[in-house]
Formats: sequence, C-alpha cells, structure tokens
Amino acid sequence: MTATVPTALLARLIGPLHRGRVTREDQEAIVDTMTALEGAPFRDLKYRLNATGDHHDLEHLVFDHLDEDLQEVLLEHIAAQAGEEPASDLRVLCDIDDTVQSAIHDERFPRGTVYPGVVELLTQLDRGATADPGRVGDLTFVTARPGGPLGLVEQYTRDDLSELGMPTHTVLGGSLLNLHTKNAIAERKLQNMERDHLLFPECRMVFIGDSGQADGDVGAQMAARPHDHVVGTLLHDVTGLDDAARATWAEQGVHVFDTYVGAAVHAVRLGLLRPEQAYAVATAVRTELEAVELEEEQTARVTALLEADLADLAALDATDAPPAG
Repeated sequence: MTATVPTALLARLIGPLHRGRVTREDQEAIVDTMTALEGAPFRDLKYRLNATGDHHDLEHLVFDHLDEDLQEVLLEHIAAQAGEEPASDLRVLCDIDDTVQSAIHDERFPRGTVYPGVVELLTQLDRGATADPGRVGDLTFVTARPGGPLGLVEQYTRDDLSELGMPTHTVLGGSLLNLHTKNAIAERKLQNMERDHLLFPECRMVFIGDSGQADGDVGAQMAARPHDHVVGTLLHDVTGLDDAARATWAEQGVHVFDTYVGAAVHAVRLGLLRPEQAYAVATAVRTELEAVELEEEQTARVTALLEADLADLAALDATDAPPAG
C-alpha cells in the first residue's frame, strides 16, 4: 500500500504526527510507513520530511520524538538503503556567526555584515559540481545557538537566513548549556554533524566554519573519524592565522580562506564546484562588497585579501579542478 502512495502525500501525512506529544502508536505508524519504502522513494521521503520549513524536520523526528528502539529500527533502515545506492549529493553544513555574517571576532567588517558572496557560494555548493544540478535542500546550518522553547529561536534563525536569500535549508541548533565554553560548542556541533551523517549516510559532506570558535577542530575531528564521507572543511579566517597555522590545518583536511572567492577556489580544488561556479561567486563578492560601508583601514585589508584570492582563481587550471563526482 505505502509504495503506491506518492511520497509528497506521505510526508504531509507524517508531518502532523510528530508535532506536540507523539504517542507510541503514532511513532510506530511513522516508522512502519517509512521502512516500507526502499530506494529512491525512501530517499525522497527523507528529504521531504527534512524540508518542512520549521523545526519539525527529520532530525527532530528521529532523535527527539522516537523511542530508542524505534529510532534504532529507522536508522538501520536508513543505513541499509544508503548501502544499496550511495548518492553523489553533497551535504553542506555551515556555521552562522563569523561565517555567514560578522558577529564576534572579525574586525574587517561591521558587526552584522553578511559576508559578500556567502549566499552565492552556498547556493552553488547546494547545486553541486556536476553538469546536471543536484537535488536542492542539502544545506544545513549547524550552530550551538539554543533552539529555545518549541523551537522558536531555531525558527527565528531559519527565518533570518531565508530573508538573506539562502536556498532551502534546515537548522541544527544547541542549548544554553552549549554556550559556556568553546569545547562545549564544538561538542554540540560534532553531535549535530554526526546526526546529519546518520540521517544521510549516502551523501558526502563539506563543513564551512570560522577560526574563532573551534570550527577547525570540529572539521578535523570529523575528517579523522572512520567514515570517509567528509570531503573537507572550509575555514573562514577571522583571527589572522599565519601561513604555518594554515599549513597545519590543511594537513587535517581544513582549508583556510579569507574571502568567499578563496572559499570557492578551495571548493574547485576539492571537486565541489566547477570553475565557472567559482567565477559566479567572485562576481557576487565584488558586487556585494560595493554595498558594504567600510572604514579606510578595513577597505585596504579586505581589498588586499580579495585581490590575492582573485589571483588564485585566475590561476586555476585543469590540475586544480578534478572531475566532479
């Protein structure tokens, strides 16, 4: 019966079942419905459930609303389906503060500035590097910000990001307990990234963070774990890392960048973008930078960094851009 019902309808039926108190009967109905599907229909249902537009997404369903035994049944089914047909889609996990907008450590831009080119980079990564655009909706913001009661803070975060023109996305948040130390922040982000991998083990992953709050450590630890789905980490330098520090991070799969042109260059070298997509990011950076009001010293710093990254982009050749996929 389930296999004959469109996944769009199944998603609409399952959605209301995990809002508010979720009874054991509802949990069993959800898991039975999902595990009855295989292959492409099952993957499509997963992504529909994850693209709800609020905090009632797939992560909340599996990890917050299912009893442990049912959670295990569903995760085993997810893993089995991933093994049957791995996907080339890229999960794009991205930090927010000092990654999407200047917030804490970055002195090059006024507080609250949305970094020129960040929306274009995330959009291009979500589309993928193959000639045919991949499935959209692979963008997830990973943050230690508390979700808040009923997911309200998480929803406000999602709404704010949508207003920036971000592609379809979800938000994996934290709690007040995660804000006390950098280690606590890192642990929460690692937990969120591990959860994302459990839900989408068929996909590769890239993490985008900044040098101000242990994101480099998060990316390095993910890369060092047994699964090999992490393609790399792009680390926005907001603390002035020197060449030695950048080389050390690169050895751990963490690639430091100064502007989003530099991030796009790293993405091309990792096979995540095509060169023409990187040039689209460069165009966005230059256009959006013109609208940012900077002090004279900030302008000099940002201009010098951008010119260096544009030179790296121009120097890209076939050896820097491995075939996508």
